[in-house]
Amino acid sequence: MEQKNLIERIRSLPKLTPSEVKIADFLARHYPEIVFENATTISQKTGVSKATVVRFIARLGYDSFAKFQQQLRNDLVVRRELPVSRYTLIKKQDSGKAEDILALSLNAIMKNLQEFHAQIESDTFMNIARLLIETPGALHISGQRSSYALAHLFHGLMRRLRQQTFLLGGDLSSIPDALIDVQAQDTLFAIFRYPYAKITYKVAKYFASQKARIILLTDSNFSPLYDTVDHQLVVPVDESSLFHRFTAATAILESLTVAALHFCDDDIYKRFNLNEKLFTEFQTYCPGKVIDSLQVRKFMKKRKGEEK
Repeated sequence: MEQKNLIERIRSLPKLTPSEVKIADFLARHYPEIVFENATTISQKTGVSKATVVRFIARLGYDSFAKFQQQLRNDLVVRRELPVSRYTLIKKQDSGKAEDILALSLNAIMKNLQEFHAQIESDTFMNIARLLIETPGALHISGQRSSYALAHLFHGLMRRLRQQTFLLGGDLSSIPDALIDVQAQDTLFAIFRYPYAKITYKVAKYFASQKARIILLTDSNFSPLYDTVDHQLVVPVDESSLFHRFTAATAILESLTVAALHFCDDDIYKRFNLNEKLFTEFQTYCPGKVIDSLQVRKFMKKRKGEEK
């Protein structure tokens, strides 16, 4: 039972209760480390009763928690050579050693990226990038609180690649005005990381009510919006840090922008040229070339060569 299969099992269940969402989120976040857990420890760490944990495992189709755990062990044996599994076991073994803070921090970031890469298929990632460019309506990008910085960064990248790209942003009082013209052909790209901002939740629900497409970058397969969105990019967050890390999510957003460039038409370099001229006219930056449109043209030619 790979992580993807476990998540699919959970998603196939009817509507989850709040307690079941806590268990589901814990299982998704801590795969494959949950091989070291039992019903009691999961109960303690999620704050739900042991009986609820056992009932939830039964809902997943297992006769007992022991059968569930045995399946996890079998899966771990098969996956033991994968980087994420090796890291998990090494982390358990080295937990008592003296701490190298820099190494621990960098390892945690690498673990987040490896887990993301392991659980998403390349075709799925590229399809999401294609949707960002080819959506027939407007692309709206939203994120609140700490996620607003990520939304602002992603908006700055995507608006260079396509027209009608809007940031639902910092002035919360203006968001209702920005939603007036939302239509079914629009797409919302929402960044929704714990602690989950209620305004982002409300924005996504409004887009859903308008039958618009919703793409979510989140840190859990079972966030409060898991049953609302069309596509999810789940970027794990290492829980050992006091602070919520941004590095892995930033890397995924940058990678998504590079992937989106593959679906731009051959005139994209003209947009980059105009962007650079405007930067120069408004003296936005110190003298020097801001956007190398020639490199964009070379990229597009190389892409056409690869397609042949």
